[in-house]
Amino acid sequence: MSYGAIELGQLNIQKGKYDVAFDILYDAAVNDQNDDALFLLTKMTFDGHLESEQMEKFYELQNGHTSIGNGYALFNVGLMHERGLGKVPQSYKTAVEYYLRAVKEEVKDAFCNLGNIYALGLGMEQGVPRDVELGIKYLTIGAHEGSRQCAFTLGSLYGKGEFIPLDLKKSFYFLSLAALQGHDQAKRVLHIFVHSHKENYDAEMDAAELQFGKIQNLRLLYKCV
Repeated sequence: MSYGAIELGQLNIQKGKYDVAFDILYDAAVNDQNDDALFLLTKMTFDGHLESEQMEKFYELQNGHTSIGNGYALFNVGLMHERGLGKVPQSYKTAVEYYLRAVKEEVKDAFCNLGNIYALGLGMEQGVPRDVELGIKYLTIGAHEGSRQCAFTLGSLYGKGEFIPLDLKKSFYFLSLAALQGHDQAKRVLHIFVHSHKENYDAEMDAAELQFGKIQNLRLLYKCV
């Protein structure tokens, strides 16, 4: 049943039938305690495909699992607090607390959310200080462990040179690492990049391919939103 439910949920997501997908996946998450269902619901939350009532319902389910070391439950509750989704009040402080616990459970995308909050100073008005060095550290760890969103974010930051010094070599490397993992926006940015910056990036490409191979071998690409 669970395997069929996951496939059916994915099919409805692809068709844009998010209400149907939510019902199917939520049922599998509650009754079968299916991790794949929880992940897909988390991805739907991340992508903005859940309605307010659905997010509240899912929040209650996830919040009940955060005490037992469920990494994606921790990530999802953090995400809801960061964005103020549904009836959950926005709180960067609370989000950071959950993301820190999520990274300990090896949720790679939590590194990206943490990195953004610290590097970009997103929570400064709520008492979370900007720490660019710490933010870049989290993003780099996440990128090298399989978060394509971390890699894309780093590639963008190094390419713009707004919060950190401009470094086109690092920008190309991280954008390539994200693109190798199927990040569509990274592919588009990289296409523009190579036409705008006429340099030799063979060494960076080789390094990105080597790291991508390590990620594949360690199977860390699995379940990164």
